[in-house]
Amino acid sequence: MKTLHAMVVAATLAAGALFSSQALAHASLKVSEPPAGATVAAPKEIALTFNEKVEAAFSGITLADGGGKPVAVGKAQVDGANPAILRLGLPLLAPGAYTVSWAAAGRDGHRRKGEFTFTVK
Repeated sequence: MKTLHAMVVAATLAAGALFSSQALAHASLKVSEPPAGATVAAPKEIALTFNEKVEAAFSGITLADGGGKPVAVGKAQVDGANPAILRLGLPLLAPGAYTVSWAAAGRDGHRRKGEFTFTVK
């Protein structure tokens, strides 16, 4: 009986460890285009790649110029071919510094936020 009890406890602990790591997963930014801190020619879009599929309704990208003034852009869209990529089309950007602010929600529903800068030459 003790052996059966030990097996049940071990199986319960193993299942809990497996599922808790999945439940704690959040959408994390893996790659940005343009890259954070880069100096680039005026990009036509911002593309953010996350470690998992992002939920369009709870994810977005905003852009501000070097003075903190918002740049008029549309709404970010989840890429149809790869739902881990969030894209934002851009107008022609003047030379200068820009700050990208993003929020993304993954399958667990938790929103993560971040920001980075790039410079247009």
